[in-house]
Amino acid sequence: MKFAHIVLALGALALAPAALAQESTAEGIAKYRAALQDGNPAELWESRGEALWKQERGPKKVSLERCDLGLGAGVVKGAYAQLPRYFADADRVLDLETRLVWCMVTLQGYTEADAKKNPFGSGNAR
Repeated sequence: MKFAHIVLALGALALAPAALAQESTAEGIAKYRAALQDGNPAELWESRGEALWKQERGPKKVSLERCDLGLGAGVVKGAYAQLPRYFADADRVLDLETRLVWCMVTLQGYTEADAKKNPFGSGNAR
């Protein structure tokens, strides 16, 4: 009888960390969901990107709204899924980042070096 109690106690001790881990994971998920109640952090990047897209910048003081990402000038929705692709105006295949640099150079008047100098993800917009 004592042996059975010892086995049950050892089994309970072995399962305790798993139960705690599940509870900890559930708590972590609940905290994450609570943090998202105020909005998805990605929305901040989206709004920042939209502001940069519409802002008149560069030596020519124009926005990127005339930039053609492959679906027509200014069309952003769905464009990423179509890239990389060949652009006749650039006479080469471009992905999203190289196309944006190309538009910054041709539309806004930046040099290629200046357009690449301060990437969007660095947190510093020109």
